[in-house]
Amino acid sequence: MQDAIIVQQATEMVNVLLNIDTANNYELYAPTGQKLGSVAEVSGGAGGFILRQLFNNARACKLQICDPQGMVIGHANKPFRFIFTEMSALDGNVEVGRAKRVGLIKRNYVISVGGVGGSVFNIESSLFQWRRFNFDVTRNGVVIASIKKKFEGFMKMAFTQADNFSIQFHDKNLTLQERYTLFATLFLIDFDVFEQM
Repeated sequence: MQDAIIVQQATEMVNVLLNIDTANNYELYAPTGQKLGSVAEVSGGAGGFILRQLFNNARACKLQICDPQGMVIGHANKPFRFIFTEMSALDGNVEVGRAKRVGLIKRNYVISVGGVGGSVFNIESSLFQWRRFNFDVTRNGVVIASIKKKFEGFMKMAFTQADNFSIQFHDKNLTLQERYTLFATLFLIDFDVFEQM
């Protein structure tokens, strides 16, 4: 129930040296610097490695969310998609919520939590952002959260896929399921927008 979570992607040295994409790993921090946990892409062995090289950000992937002691506390699942990518937040095998890209050109997403009759959020983001990428999450036109990527400079962006993100929850009344789904949306944006850069 943090007001904000900072997500730091680990630098992939094999990506820097050989331009080979490996499974993503992230560290999670509170704004105070306290470590909150980690997120790791389940690699999928040799087959997963090959699919990662062939399909890049269109690939299917599973993420494990762990607490600071390394215990798995949640999952996110991204199915294979060339367009209209999506990510589900899972509690065990039960889907809590889902984020889906709905625009071909613009970076627009619809996020649903709790199935039919549940909460619906939107992200409408311009393709033309510079230095500070911002994705405002709205409900009924009101900004309730913001997902941001910090610009790391051309050299780092050119040679690695390591990114620093944050999600800030502006609405204090968001449920745990809503926060969890919006948190999973951050990783969809990373795959959908920044993995291809």
